[in-house]
Amino acid sequence: MNFWFRLPIRTRLGIVAIILLIVAIYSLTLWMNDPTHHRPIASIIRLSPILFLFWLAWSDLRRIPFWVWLLMPIILIICALKPMCWFLVIPATLFALFILPKKK
Repeated sequence: MNFWFRLPIRTRLGIVAIILLIVAIYSLTLWMNDPTHHRPIASIIRLSPILFLFWLAWSDLRRIPFWVWLLMPIILIICALKPMCWFLVIPATLFALFILPKKK
């Protein structure tokens, strides 16, 4: 058990993503006609590629400032409640990405 916690977070994330992808493919082939397993299979199929993309972008995600991580859930909740806010958030984010200086 200690071996798992000594691994870097990126490695653990990759292992979980691969396991979920294997479980999703296995479940999809095994229970193709069983209607009771469609929801868990669909959620695993949606979650495993997202975890895999987080694994690929891990080094870039570490460069994001801490205040952005705190602000992101608040912005997502506001945009979920008022979808017209996306028309402000997306251009503002792109503008900030182009204007902010790059770290060397």
